[in-house]
Amino acid sequence: MILGLDSKYGRIDVLNMKTQRRSNRAYPYLISIGLVFITTVLGEFVKRALEPTNIVMFYLLAIVIIAIQWGQGPAIIASVLSVLLFDFFLVPPYLTLGVADIQYVFTFIAFLIVGLVVSTLASKTREHLMQRQTERFQTALLNSISHDLRTPLSSITGSLSALLDNYTSLDDSTRKSLLEAAAEESGQLNNLVGNLLDMTRMESGALKISKKPCELRDVVGSSLEQLKAKVKNRNIKIDIPRDFPEIPMDFLFMMKAFINLIDNALKYSPQNTIINISAFLSRDKAVIEIKDQGCGIPEGELKRVFDKFCQVEKSQETKGTGLGLSICKGIIEAHNGEIAARNNPNGGTTFIITLPVNRESI
Repeated sequence: MILGLDSKYGRIDVLNMKTQRRSNRAYPYLISIGLVFITTVLGEFVKRALEPTNIVMFYLLAIVIIAIQWGQGPAIIASVLSVLLFDFFLVPPYLTLGVADIQYVFTFIAFLIVGLVVSTLASKTREHLMQRQTERFQTALLNSISHDLRTPLSSITGSLSALLDNYTSLDDSTRKSLLEAAAEESGQLNNLVGNLLDMTRMESGALKISKKPCELRDVVGSSLEQLKAKVKNRNIKIDIPRDFPEIPMDFLFMMKAFINLIDNALKYSPQNTIINISAFLSRDKAVIEIKDQGCGIPEGELKRVFDKFCQVEKSQETKGTGLGLSICKGIIEAHNGEIAARNNPNGGTTFIITLPVNRESI
């Protein structure tokens, strides 16, 4: 049962978009250089107590840490810089690249060679470990996806086989029940494949959106219409003012985000509880809340619940690939918005979406 919403449906234009975030490639090099300078400062404090050749070990330790943490490139830069700083600050005569004893020349050469070899070995070990972790992750992911694909396929195949083999002996209600089960699982399968395709497009940068002023009530209404088979007799209360300002958005993609969020609330809350969908204005932002009365999210998982393939431990035995909330986050951020989750004091979870509104409609 849906309360408080008169929905209408407008024309939907579709284009794809996603804002990509690139990591700063200079960051590992800057951190590595900083670590070498810190090692040099440490060497300044102990150079009167230790021989210069012993201080070399501090630099080698720093190079190993850099290689394991950031790879071969930063480690090679750290090796070369370590030799120069070691000579300039810690080997007499100080503050010059000259040496008082020719033996230090061989020390520098050995130091550089060892540093390069250690950095190479450490970075290869790091790459090997990362490759093994990636392989384990891919195996777990494929197992999860194949399970989620097989489950609806098995149900669809079983329902249709029962109809084909026993059509004449089944009464009308049984045939209808089998067809409804097949249709419901088909929808689940379609949603899973759609989420996988959306995530692929988002990560490749091929997902683009076209924003136009839209009424929030229309988006929510269309989302609930798509979920009508799951909503059935569930009590969903809508509290969105009729004069709520229009929001610049891609209707179809924002609808996809709401479908995932409402479906999440339906799955993780008991049948006899209420799901509340409300909206209000905060300055020039629209704040939309989807609140359920389910089992909630462990506090330690609230920040990572929108991560790709994140599957939070729930009290209910509900499975999934962990893509829905990640896709919601990508779509909402592409609209210059934000999404967050919090647990309710009396149980359940509230998802909060913040979006810029159309100033002209306020």
